Amino acid sequence: MTCRDRRRSASAARPTDTLVGVSHRVPACPHCATAGERPLVCDRCGWRWYANPSPAAAVLLERDPTGPDPSILLLRRAVEPGLGAWDLPAGYLDPGESFEAAARRETREESGIEVQLVSLTGVYHSPAANAVTAVYRARAQDENPTVRTDSESSEHAWVSRSAIDEWLPRIAFPSMASAIADWAAGRLGDPRPDAP
Repeated sequence: MTCRDRRRSASAARPTDTLVGVSHRVPACPHCATAGERPLVCDRCGWRWYANPSPAAAVLLERDPTGPDPSILLLRRAVEPGLGAWDLPAGYLDPGESFEAAARRETREESGIEVQLVSLTGVYHSPAANAVTAVYRARAQDENPTVRTDSESSEHAWVSRSAIDEWLPRIAFPSMASAIADWAAGRLGDPRPDAP
């Protein structure tokens, strides 16, 4: 469904757009533009917008990584997309930010835990979000960290490797479920088969 379709199907009782007086209509937004309309080009300066994936970073924060059944931190999402489902600490890179810095920042913001990155687990593509996420294994800098979730999460869970299979259906995004499954299976850093 495009933005235009959503606008047509919206209820007549929707709130009035208070920004209409300071907004400018465009033929198509980046979400609705068809392949024939891309890249979008500014008539004034010639700047081009391409539908390239957005970079993101996520963390598999391990607890007791050398023990017989290590666990990772999962957060229950309190916001859309994926409201009520579980996810890794993750988010989009800020302008000029490295993947590593974003992974540490997102974990600190979403869990209150400072981490040390251990290794790159893999890079995962999310076609639905048009995102590419670098996923890192990490350990807390503090030996016994206290999880303090932010407003994007309603609760947290430490999920052991042996319980991952039962948790995978609860994960909000297929790309993050793949990263978690790879971690549980010990597939760290191996290329994934090409997907359609």
